[in-house]
Amino acid sequence: MTSLVDIDKVANQEFDFIVIGGGTAGLVLATRLSEAPVSVLVLEAGGAHLDDPVLLHPFQMLAQESPKYNWRFQTVPQTFSANQQYYWPRGKGLGGSSGINRFLWNKPARVHIDAFEELGNKGWNWDSFVKYSKRSERFIAPDHDLDVLTFDIDSHGTKGPIVTSFPPFLSNLERPIQQAMNNLGINSILDNCTGDTSGLGPSAYIMAPPDYFRSYATNGYYAPVADRKNLTVLANAYVTEIVTKQDQNGKLVATGVKFLHGEEQKVCEVRASKEVCLCAGAIKSPQILELSGIGDSEVLAKAGIEVKLELPGVGNNVQEHLITGVSFALKADDCDGYELQTMDPLLRTAEAYEQNMQLYPQGKGLLHLSATGMAFLPLDAISNNASKLYEELKKDIDTIQISSGLRKQYDLQLEHLRNQAPSLEILVVPVLIPPIIIPTGKHMSFCVALNAPFSRGTIHVNPADPTGNPIMDPRVFERQYDLASMVELVKFIRKLAKTAPLNDVLDGNDIRPGPTVQTDEDIAEWLKKEMGSTFHTIGTCSMLPLEDGGVVDPALRVYGTSNLRVVDLSIMPLHVGSHTQSLAYGIAEQAADIIKTEYGL
Repeated sequence: MTSLVDIDKVANQEFDFIVIGGGTAGLVLATRLSEAPVSVLVLEAGGAHLDDPVLLHPFQMLAQESPKYNWRFQTVPQTFSANQQYYWPRGKGLGGSSGINRFLWNKPARVHIDAFEELGNKGWNWDSFVKYSKRSERFIAPDHDLDVLTFDIDSHGTKGPIVTSFPPFLSNLERPIQQAMNNLGINSILDNCTGDTSGLGPSAYIMAPPDYFRSYATNGYYAPVADRKNLTVLANAYVTEIVTKQDQNGKLVATGVKFLHGEEQKVCEVRASKEVCLCAGAIKSPQILELSGIGDSEVLAKAGIEVKLELPGVGNNVQEHLITGVSFALKADDCDGYELQTMDPLLRTAEAYEQNMQLYPQGKGLLHLSATGMAFLPLDAISNNASKLYEELKKDIDTIQISSGLRKQYDLQLEHLRNQAPSLEILVVPVLIPPIIIPTGKHMSFCVALNAPFSRGTIHVNPADPTGNPIMDPRVFERQYDLASMVELVKFIRKLAKTAPLNDVLDGNDIRPGPTVQTDEDIAEWLKKEMGSTFHTIGTCSMLPLEDGGVVDPALRVYGTSNLRVVDLSIMPLHVGSHTQSLAYGIAEQAADIIKTEYGL
């Protein structure tokens, strides 16, 4: 496959369903809808990138920074985070962020998904999520012993389009890390796809044996059915407006889509006879709604956009996982007689990378080391200050003025904290994070992440450039609890590094943050400057009751419209303690069933 449909086959034509965004959710939805006798068009703003090694091969982070593959979004200066502007990478092209993410596949705690239903969304719960996420997955169990690795086959799908598996071997850092965590009271779990995820456990990868290249929405869902006559995919199609009209009941009807095509930015339009499904992701979906006159009238007025539908929840409730790395040098070359390998050589010379790339399809070489451990944890598991910080948080929430809808979210989040649901993450990688070239030695990093933020932000159209990148203000660390819990997590990592048997492997003095960062205040200031994004933005088109700030109902239909839906991570009303690609696939699979059922397909 080297090309997609020509623009002449799309412009001024009519399709039953138009899917805006050929990313993770968009390709799933389009593929499933096209199983029925209906015509489906996908409009993708980025390129096709079919069979592109930059997406398929591992350790391509630097190449994936190119605007060819990456939207390279950036936030506005963050008031509560030392005026830092955070870089938010997102996949640009078919497959979206499933083509440039970090391969990991895991699922949230059961309570995090059940919270969707508790917030007013009947049918969106753990059981439904398991059903649909399994539908997307084809787990291939390892055919040989991988030492400390365990898994629960019943928690994985085995017949879906997306192949998940484990690397052919694990880093020898795995065992001392696990033992040190166990010695600090962190339990080991069977599999972090079971719904009981609190503890240290293995994460599968979107890698397809025997060559272990990336399995993602493009080669998993789209490629096998690319020749379907009723499925049309147009790349380099940048949507600028959903065309609507008002029906006799006062609801908006989506009749088509306007877009700019190709380098020449040709203005085009296409018509929809049944529905328009917006799958542009949590950053672009609210912007496209606002460009179409759907959103908060004050936001639209500033951008000179005519209000078609007053819907103040659009672009609000932004939540994102935040991450940074705490890094160490290894002081030992082996552990229990086994060589401790890291990925340092891959950063030092192009020759080392090429040599290991040749070994990779054979199941050999440093490129298979990847992440060596993953823990999803409550604050109580890593800090003696958890109760104190909880009480301070509760007092903070009780004294601020917030909407009744946000208060319902906070009540659930507080309940999760009381019940010790995981809210923090530790991910271990055998390389410096961010990637820094140090000429000699071996290094590793503990990536530490905030997975249940209380801070809420906004993403809105830019009045100065409405069709350009939106204004992104996640309000990082607006709630002090978010920052305080991350400080505790950094302190825990330092303690872990000095715990047996890991202390025999690591130099206990971290390279990052380093010796000048010691007090809680020092750590807090360092975190403000060093946190990054994770591809996990949610909430901007929240599935909530309208009175609670919702944008879509449980059928994912935009309130006040008859045939416009949003199908991507933006509909998630509350964040979860896991990586999100399994959710993107599951949401799209469930949406496809909802739509097919409504139309009797």
